Amino acid sequence: MWKFDNTIANIFESHAKQHIPNYDAVIDQCVDVCNYLDKNTKIIDVGCAIGETLSRLQSQGFTNLHGVDSSSAMISAALLDKCSSEIFTLHLSDKFPKEIYDVVLMNWTLHFIENKIEYLKSVYDGLSDNGLFILTDKTSNDELPLKFYHQFKSRKGVSENEIQQKAESLVNVMFIHDVDWYLKTLRSIGFKEIYIMNAYWCFTSFICKK
Repeated sequence: MWKFDNTIANIFESHAKQHIPNYDAVIDQCVDVCNYLDKNTKIIDVGCAIGETLSRLQSQGFTNLHGVDSSSAMISAALLDKCSSEIFTLHLSDKFPKEIYDVVLMNWTLHFIENKIEYLKSVYDGLSDNGLFILTDKTSNDELPLKFYHQFKSRKGVSENEIQQKAESLVNVMFIHDVDWYLKTLRSIGFKEIYIMNAYWCFTSFICKK
């Protein structure tokens, strides 16, 4: 079974680039969106992992940065590598912090949460008026897009055996809904503007305004 333990934390960045399409591009898009806002805008990265997104935001001058992750190995790696405890506020939790944020980023995380609606409601409630929510998730396990997604991994140097092993390790760990489910659910929760920001085989990024 897949776990975000020390083994993964130690190789996370290289692993992510091999297994997540448009990994750097999506993070850069998040930074581009935030760059239209004040540098003291309160931003939280949900599923912050080793802190790559927070680090890039800090390099652009943002000063009110927060992260939350349910993996102690990821939080420890972030503090050691990219996120000084004097600059960033990091939470170890599987719940959304009970604070108000202007921007919530949640990339490649919600698909590991079975009760997505409850978590999305907590994100909505934790956003300031007119706040922004950027969400990236795996949105398909269908045969055709999965074929091209696996081709992407192969081109990144992942072997067929590794692809199969990871797929098996994610059974009952990753919970996937399609794009229509996300659009309908985000609207039903209350987001008034929803756009698809990025898409590649099996993955979709949404930007939503409260």
